[in-house]
Amino acid sequence: MDGVLIFLGIVVICFLVGVFSWRKRPKARDVLSVPVEPAALDTVLRLLLQNKKIMAIKELRVATGLGLAEAKSLAEAIQRGHRPPSAEGQHVPVEADQPHQGPPATTGTPDLAERARALRVVGRETEAIRLVCDETGMGILDSQKFVRAL
Repeated sequence: MDGVLIFLGIVVICFLVGVFSWRKRPKARDVLSVPVEPAALDTVLRLLLQNKKIMAIKELRVATGLGLAEAKSLAEAIQRGHRPPSAEGQHVPVEADQPHQGPPATTGTPDLAERARALRVVGRETEAIRLVCDETGMGILDSQKFVRAL
């Protein structure tokens, strides 16, 4: 009888520990509204541009406290062009820390393809991709394919 009581006590303790240690995770539809610090978002964007998706997911997990599946969903959404709200509650522009340093947009400037090609030729491919994202609204992958096709 004592063994049964001990066993039941252990089961109850394990159950209570599980209930109290379980943290509330956002549902899949709520993942897109999880705020991300601007510095972390910039790091995630850079990692995604370098095709380092796993590192980007790890960065999101550290920055937001999301689980693996939620961070993966958010990383894929960011890769498609979604911009989560910043931790301050405002949407973060694509050029979070660095405004693109491409040619100024005036009436006499070359078209987008020429400006992106010029940036890529001088080794500033990331800025070229950001320029295409900003001016067309394309996602990161589409912009990257566009720039690399030039």
